[in-house]
Amino acid sequence: MNQEYDVIVVGAGSAGCALAYRLAQSSNLQVALLEAGSPAKNLMLHIPLGFAFLLKEHDNNWNYTTVNEPFLNNRKVDLPRGKVLGGCSAINGMVYVRGQKEDYDRWAELGNDGWAFEDVLPYFKRSEDHENGDDHFHGSGGPLWVGNVKNEFPICEDFIRAAEDCGHARNHDINAEAQEGVGYFPHNIKNGKRWSSATAFLGEGKNLANLTVIPFANVSKVLTDNKKVTGVECEIKGQKTTLTAKKEVVLCGGAINSPKILELSGIGDPEQLAKHRIDVVHELPGVGENLHDHWNAYLIRSVSSGDTYYSEAKPLRMIKNLFRYLFKKEGFLSNPAALVAVFYKSSDSVARADSQIHFAPAASEKDAKGNMVPIEGITIASCNLRPTSRGSTHITSSDMQAKPDILVNYLETENDQKVAIDAFRKTRDIFTKVALQSYGGEELGPGSAIESDEDILNYIRDTGDPVHHLAGSCKMGSDDMAVVDAQLKVHGIEGLRVADASIMPEVVSGNTHAACVMIAEKCADYILNN
Repeated sequence: MNQEYDVIVVGAGSAGCALAYRLAQSSNLQVALLEAGSPAKNLMLHIPLGFAFLLKEHDNNWNYTTVNEPFLNNRKVDLPRGKVLGGCSAINGMVYVRGQKEDYDRWAELGNDGWAFEDVLPYFKRSEDHENGDDHFHGSGGPLWVGNVKNEFPICEDFIRAAEDCGHARNHDINAEAQEGVGYFPHNIKNGKRWSSATAFLGEGKNLANLTVIPFANVSKVLTDNKKVTGVECEIKGQKTTLTAKKEVVLCGGAINSPKILELSGIGDPEQLAKHRIDVVHELPGVGENLHDHWNAYLIRSVSSGDTYYSEAKPLRMIKNLFRYLFKKEGFLSNPAALVAVFYKSSDSVARADSQIHFAPAASEKDAKGNMVPIEGITIASCNLRPTSRGSTHITSSDMQAKPDILVNYLETENDQKVAIDAFRKTRDIFTKVALQSYGGEELGPGSAIESDEDILNYIRDTGDPVHHLAGSCKMGSDDMAVVDAQLKVHGIEGLRVADASIMPEVVSGNTHAACVMIAEKCADYILNN
């Protein structure tokens, strides 16, 4: 293994894999991609429906947890993050959503030149290999496969009809002209297998002599000399070493690990650093601040007829499904986490869709021991797309292995509480429509007794979950709390950038994987054209 590279990319997740590949593929730069986790050897990382096992505690998960969340009745919330080649794209739900055009125009309005939708669209297209081919909004021939759901569950079409009866228009492409409406999720699944960033970009880059991928590499700090980056200090398979970066270091660790590495390197709020006797290399009070995420509320309905994941997982059917998957890569085992999307306005007072539904023909409930067990039913998960609540993540020790203090402040603001309640009521209406009545059953969660705003909000607080779209903790901008500029350079440090969901000043209106790949593609051009 070399000790010297031109560019070192830290974190082989959604963004890191794309960035390292694009830099090596487009230049003669010697690029090293460091990943704290392992190669993707766990079978569940490749079977799409295996995602259900990947959000639990395991070796390919950083297994982060929040502190007591004050606006969730002091619950602690699990925050799974991918610790494996592919990062979160190796454990996520595989749906591919860009967000809304206005999200990126808003980034530009905040002073980030070059980030309006028309500026970023070419980077989305460059990475894509879209099943439908290329057009104004989509690309073909790129490393990242974007496919269409092959739905085999009639209840999904009936759910769409029920949503249409509630006024949600059918939308055949939520990543094109407009996001609002109901339709099937595009996904990153190819030939029945998860198409993570590692599969997509490192697969394409496996024969690039100037790309070195190093798993089991834990970065303890970025090294600097007179506020200029010189390399990184890390442990590779337990052995301490120093790698030199002649040109740049780019952090792609995500919304928790990127600010963590900055603070361990002496870059952050002096008060935070002083708690752990870390010398201040550069004062940046915004490091670890502005953390936010989407929060899911669940509506669960039992069904007495029709096919669901539960019926397909019964012993005889499961044998058939296993054979279908093993030999044809078909069936429900090849499905993403959710099949149907609804993007909608929580109330008439909102200018554009501010809420999202993930729908799947599956449901679960807690048993006597508190474990989630599957049941014959369906679930609507709804979230506020543009939360105004903000939290933080900060190190608890100078030891890189110590887990940080993470406080997301889910549902802190009155705005987020109101949107959660309004969106929940609109979502509930879908279950009442004729198209779903032939399946029988009743609302199990929360149940008809939960009707007042106060009861609905408490139910959402007690039973909701994060959508795992953590963002914003190294935000892009020029204000006092910004961490990186519009070219993703860390303010005040030469040769250091951040390129992942942490740079989002405001999280996109939807799932974050697609945007992270775009950020990486754009960062590659900034470095190559520097």
